[in-house]
Amino acid sequence: MRLDNTRTSGRDRTRRGLSLLIATGAGLGSLLLGTLPAQANDTTKTVAADGQSITFATSDSSRDVSGTVSFVVKSDGNWSIAGNAHNSNLLVRTFHWTCDLTWDAAEVTHTTGKKAVPGNTTRSISSAAYDPAVQADFADIAARGRADCDIVIG
Repeated sequence: MRLDNTRTSGRDRTRRGLSLLIATGAGLGSLLLGTLPAQANDTTKTVAADGQSITFATSDSSRDVSGTVSFVVKSDGNWSIAGNAHNSNLLVRTFHWTCDLTWDAAEVTHTTGKKAVPGNTTRSISSAAYDPAVQADFADIAARGRADCDIVIG
């Protein structure tokens, strides 16, 4: 006599439960490991011919997600980040770009919002705003500024 009405054997229920446990563990493990920052490549610095803007460009990859980014600072204090990411995984990954701008003893950090990129696809992301520190020290940034832009997964 059957004690439940699921019409499945105890062995089938055990296998299903074990599969669910393994999938949950794999998902949590990838979530924890997916938040590690990436190691950036060298960033190129290009000052515009009119001297009114500086473009920092680089590429980066982390956990099978790779992309390129362009970080532009202007003499009026406006900045923008435009980047993309290609996800080589089968699962959806969330990414954003973080750019650290340093000159002399000063440093500012700007980021994009987060965006999901499904498996085997590419997505673009951008962000822009005004920073008074960039406007005040633009000549020093043009002369001695460096930017380190990283793709962050998770």
